[in-house]
Amino acid sequence: MLIVFWCIEYGSIVRTAPDEVHVSDPKAIPIIYPTQQPLKKTDWYLTYRPVTLGPGPDLFTDDDEKHHAAHRRIVGPVYTLSSMLKNERALDDLVKLFGDKLGGFADCQDAFDFGLWLEMFSFDVVGAVFFGSPFGFLETSSDYGNYIAAVHTALPLNSVVAMAPLWIRRYLLQVGVMIPKVLKAIIATDGVRKTAVRETGVAQERTSNANANRTDVLSQLLSIMREKNDCLTIKEIHVEMWAAVIAGSDSTSGALRAIFYFLMKHPDKLAKLVQQIDTAYLDGTITHPVQYNQATKMPYLRAVIQESLRLCPPFAVPMARYVPVGGLQLLGHHIPAAFKVGMNAMVTQFDETVFGKDAREFRPERWLEGEERFRLMEKAMLVFGAGTRTCIGRHLSNAEMYKLVPHILHHFTVEMAHDGPWKTHNATFLLQSNVICKVKRRSVENRPL
Repeated sequence: MLIVFWCIEYGSIVRTAPDEVHVSDPKAIPIIYPTQQPLKKTDWYLTYRPVTLGPGPDLFTDDDEKHHAAHRRIVGPVYTLSSMLKNERALDDLVKLFGDKLGGFADCQDAFDFGLWLEMFSFDVVGAVFFGSPFGFLETSSDYGNYIAAVHTALPLNSVVAMAPLWIRRYLLQVGVMIPKVLKAIIATDGVRKTAVRETGVAQERTSNANANRTDVLSQLLSIMREKNDCLTIKEIHVEMWAAVIAGSDSTSGALRAIFYFLMKHPDKLAKLVQQIDTAYLDGTITHPVQYNQATKMPYLRAVIQESLRLCPPFAVPMARYVPVGGLQLLGHHIPAAFKVGMNAMVTQFDETVFGKDAREFRPERWLEGEERFRLMEKAMLVFGAGTRTCIGRHLSNAEMYKLVPHILHHFTVEMAHDGPWKTHNATFLLQSNVICKVKRRSVENRPL
């Protein structure tokens, strides 16, 4: 990534355009992303707004801080950890199904695209937790609705369009429609919109029964709409569901790919984690199926997840904000009003003053060097955003990681099917490919599938 080398060459504040600066120093996080009087998001976000669902934004693209805060207060309770864990049984079922599918590959000893299967798992989790039932990626062993192909084609297009001046973006999209692959992605992405609208209608009929007691996100949002009348509209619920499908899968699957990839490339770390997991099963620290509140008590698992997210954050672009009237004092520099200023997790999370001289290396042990050091590093992490705009879906993402990783590593030996590296492509989300693997069943006590 070019900005990494610029920061090494020119320092922690780099002017990347006439009216834009990039900052790498973690000390700037509370200045650029404060919890009080937050800076306004730039027009970069507008490209990702779901205009086909109506004029309103989703939480990610909302550039009106007051509207964002008000809307988040309404829907926020649905996204809390306790609310997400009401759906833990559905996660258990999908973790088991994923293990069953890997068992098929283990039995025939075929190499397979592990990264793709992790993405199918994440999409099905979104279906189960948000809509009330999995989409069917794992069950059918296929790209349901062509969603994955659509997102992977649409993201690079959007990432290019988002960097262009606002006035020319519409024309770039019109030109893009002439490209068959892009047109196909647009049609498939519209299928996501139709799914959001259709499933919301189905859920409305389902939850009209006063005795209905469902815990999926859609049902809970519809309940809020009925109880609070004008505080939440049906179109806003459509947008919530659309955003969950588009953003909720690539982010978590990217994190899962990173976790398994780094472990496979560092056999000593993998062996250490597997030993902790096996011991935890034997002494009853974790059970079958793995529960989230059990898995989070394994220190080395937490360290591996943190380190993987540090080295390969799923969201890898500057989270740009407009400098307010009067300018901004930033690390000894004055940034003029109306400038764009932002930070990129792919740069900040490599800061040697916080993470050490070996910041570019995969070393989970750095997260086990005392609680004070852990908190210092955690404050420098931008994986789930910062300030008032932290990712509202982070609890579900964490639940997926903490539940799936120990289950798979306890039941299977996972290894790369080739000696080459993976391939990464930054298209707003950091997309990885070439994670082609083979798996073998492990003979371990106390391991019922």
